[in-house]
Amino acid sequence: MCGSGGDNMTAVPITDVKPDIFRHVLYYVYGGKVSDEELKANAKDLIDAADKFGIVSLKLEAEACYVKTATLTIDNMLDNLLYADSKNCALL
Repeated sequence: MCGSGGDNMTAVPITDVKPDIFRHVLYYVYGGKVSDEELKANAKDLIDAADKFGIVSLKLEAEACYVKTATLTIDNMLDNLLYADSKNCALL
């Protein structure tokens, strides 16, 4: 809900981020830390959400985790390059 007070609250739908990813983003924004296991399992989704909402530190953490865990092959190299370019990923 979003509003300036009173009964005039309006729901703001967020349809392009999975609920569990958004929960991690909110937890991070309010001072929490996303566990290494969650970073490994959801690195690309967290990069997407952090990029969308402008959370640079979370994006860099997720990128670093993705770089450590991803295996680059000839088959996925171009996909990773295009993804890194589209999200302005400095570490990829």
